Amino acid sequence: MNEYSSPKEYYSWTQIELLVKKVASKILSSNKRYDAILGITNGGIIPARLIARELDINHILFIPVRSKKLHKEEMPPLFKNKKYLVVDDIYDAGNTYSVVSSEVERFDCDFAFLVRRFTDNDGEGDDDGEVYVGETLNHKKWIVFPWERG
Repeated sequence: MNEYSSPKEYYSWTQIELLVKKVASKILSSNKRYDAILGITNGGIIPARLIARELDINHILFIPVRSKKLHKEEMPPLFKNKKYLVVDDIYDAGNTYSVVSSEVERFDCDFAFLVRRFTDNDGEGDDDGEVYVGETLNHKKWIVFPWERG
């Protein structure tokens, strides 16, 4: 699936704020606390900031993913004694999740996504980290977030 072959669904800022609050509420209910947010570029930059605001976390770092490739040489230093929340806008095919998860598996990381596409076998839950999701989709529409050109 790609943005050219699928019908599009446009999300509003109001929808985004609701999803951010839903994800943050799940995290707050779990009583987990994080030392820093790790936003996956490019889609996770804005959700990382919004979730950080809701969780009152001021330390945000970025995991450099461009054109579906992780640029390891640009990774921020991570520490074993810290707890991280990795944030992205959407869990779709799971490719970015797999690459990033492999890179950060030595550290204490959980994941948060505003939206997750429904799949039968996506590999989620293969590690010890929690995964928080605002909304699960059961359609194949291309999601256009308000910070993207659609």
